[in-house]
Amino acid sequence: MERATTRRAAALLVAAVLATVLGVGWTGSAGADPPQPGDRPAGAAERGSGVVPLGERVELGAYVDGMQAAPALLTLFERTVAPVEIASYYYGYGDVFPSTVDRLLSADGRRKLLVSWDMGPSRFSTWAAGDHDAYLDQVAAAAVAFGDPVWVRPWPEMNGDWQDFQPTAGGGRSAGGTYAEFKAAWRHVVDHLRARGATNLRWVFNPTADTYAETTPVERIWPGRRYVDVLGLDGFNWGRDAGWGRWRSFAGIFREQYRRLTALAPALPVWICEVASKEPRYDDGAPADRGRDKAAWVRAMLRDRSMPRIRALVWFHADKERDWRIDSSADVLAVLRRLLPAAHP
Repeated sequence: MERATTRRAAALLVAAVLATVLGVGWTGSAGADPPQPGDRPAGAAERGSGVVPLGERVELGAYVDGMQAAPALLTLFERTVAPVEIASYYYGYGDVFPSTVDRLLSADGRRKLLVSWDMGPSRFSTWAAGDHDAYLDQVAAAAVAFGDPVWVRPWPEMNGDWQDFQPTAGGGRSAGGTYAEFKAAWRHVVDHLRARGATNLRWVFNPTADTYAETTPVERIWPGRRYVDVLGLDGFNWGRDAGWGRWRSFAGIFREQYRRLTALAPALPVWICEVASKEPRYDDGAPADRGRDKAAWVRAMLRDRSMPRIRALVWFHADKERDWRIDSSADVLAVLRRLLPAAHP
């Protein structure tokens, strides 16, 4: 599978060069961008040496419930679980960031910062029209003063049919709009902040891993390579329940959307921005499922080789809809420490 991806990416790159020489247009996949200067074909890092397991090539990140109010919780996570290279957390509309708490969470630059940015109950057209530029100016000033890079994911999980800001063909969602309006809004936000000097902000296009019929196809809302630095994906193993839930593997959750997303930008890295699994030993919001094993789920995730462009894995460490915590049992924690080289013994 990885070799086929590499061959396809190489073919697209050759096609782009020939198109330039012969004076014809780019003829790659619909919605995809032509290769950019400096881009490498997908899988180039693995060519000739085989794809290494996920756990041996990713940066580990974490969201720890309550860490924005108490940054020491992230430090405690590092002491009890594993060192963290990416601190992930959430801001909403009206929040001005980065700020003092971001400096604490970055440990003065030791950790990367990944910020989910809820853009509020405002339709895409209002962003493109500049109605929120005064707010963006505050964010730009804060980013310039902060200086260090911050990875930002606006409208996170925008393709989900549960979102008020889901882009749709008809644009009927209360805080949404059409596909074209979403792309215009995204581009305006990025252009405006860059023009104000906030070039240390990195842009993460972050749909959910879901691809069922009611979700928005990512190729319809792709803002373009110039406006994206990282491809992000969120996905959870919700486990079996009496409704829609079922136990799913890491690869089963992510592989299809990974395929669709990476086709849009042949060289950008992929970050798993949110991931976690139910604890099947007890009822944690879904019934106990004694035939399943969270430690085995994590082991299979860290040994996965099917998605070679994944470069970061951010665990959602919270007891919320499910017991998503990585230390929900001692054997889960032991697997993480054994298969992540950066984790302490």
